Amino acid sequence: MSGPSRAAAMPTTESPWERGDLSATLYREMILLTHNRTNLLLAVTPTIIYIVLFATSLARLVPHVRYHDATIAYPDFAVPGLMFSSLLAASASAATALFQERMGNMTVELWSTPLSRPRYVAAKLLAGAGLVTVQAVGALAAAALVFQTSWAVDRWLTLLAGAVAASFAFNGLYLLLAIYIREFQRFMVLVNIVTPVLLFGSPAFYPAAQMAPPLRFLAHFNPVTYGVASLRDGLVFGFGTALPSILLMAGVAVVTGLIVGRALRRGAQDV
Repeated sequence: MSGPSRAAAMPTTESPWERGDLSATLYREMILLTHNRTNLLLAVTPTIIYIVLFATSLARLVPHVRYHDATIAYPDFAVPGLMFSSLLAASASAATALFQERMGNMTVELWSTPLSRPRYVAAKLLAGAGLVTVQAVGALAAAALVFQTSWAVDRWLTLLAGAVAASFAFNGLYLLLAIYIREFQRFMVLVNIVTPVLLFGSPAFYPAAQMAPPLRFLAHFNPVTYGVASLRDGLVFGFGTALPSILLMAGVAVVTGLIVGRALRRGAQDV
């Protein structure tokens, strides 16, 4: 084939989706996130333990709780908190994968190929949030099975909408930690401290009215408080009540996504 004909055959006008390079980058990110079975085990195990403990002990000890002006079964109150336990653990695992990429000098290899920075950033955010969403929904399914719940279809859909918004938001927050904390050991120590503080310093497993006053005050500044509300309000009252919290999580997802994207592109320029 002659030179002009070969040049004419080059796919210069195709979109990134048509060329398949974004899908290939997404596949690469999913492999990076899932190949480490230790990280996956650490992300799943605490939630399994919580589900068993809550199903066998606390649900019988506290059969009903007051949530706003409604009296609800404790499993309905606890399931959103159990989902958030899995969501936070998965977000930490996704952020840890960013460190593994750095320490393995994979970043240098990436930018030695004709990879578009925006597509790399998009794949990083989508793959991480996707994994977080899958684990949160998995926790929802496991808790619903163990507690033998029966919810209307619209409540399931609202839970899923809240889980997606919260997954993108907290995946972005944990990626921010991984980007701005350069030392892996310091990051791991901070994550192992921050995650339980975020979870148990919020009304995830107990009503806010029963929290100690200082803890209740701090819960107002805890993002998990509003993430759990997006799930619990949807489960108890429906989509209309949960919509403000879901929109708040979506707003956090957009802001953190923009900051993470800018930081990753800037880091690529320094390689």
